[in-house]
Amino acid sequence: MTKILALSSIALLLGACAQVPSAGVSPQAPAALPSAASPALNTDTLVAYEWQLAAAQTADGQAIADLAPGLERRLRVRFDAQSLHVRGGCNALFGAYAVAPGSLQLRGLASTMKACPAPLMRLDQAVSARLKDKVSARVQGSAPNPVLVLTTVDGDVLQWIGEPIPR
Repeated sequence: MTKILALSSIALLLGACAQVPSAGVSPQAPAALPSAASPALNTDTLVAYEWQLAAAQTADGQAIADLAPGLERRLRVRFDAQSLHVRGGCNALFGAYAVAPGSLQLRGLASTMKACPAPLMRLDQAVSARLKDKVSARVQGSAPNPVLVLTTVDGDVLQWIGEPIPR
């Protein structure tokens, strides 16, 4: 009996010494996981998740202030077979997209025309300005919460955390 207790205690101590992921990782800066674990950038991957904005930075690493309300209110983008839908700002944004190797071609982004407080209106404008034309795109990490990283022509980087859509 004493031997069993001693072995149990050793097992608990060894478990406590195991590496635990750092709690210092901010939700605004998701850690990149090895690309070998990453799902492919394709329509099936995009439509399987609702993507929530987790970080928005300029090319030089500065936070994009006009997108801050989208981090606080959970700006979300959803894809279906041919279109994308953005919610969480003032207006709903929608348009067409096509997947190409390493990129998304975004076309015809339009929006509803509600009036809202100035920060939300700036959020809509900031999102519209970045989700246009061709953006570099890749998926990092793995299920259940991969990260969609979109990089604009100007070098702005938007990171979206995927949340599985129940099917």
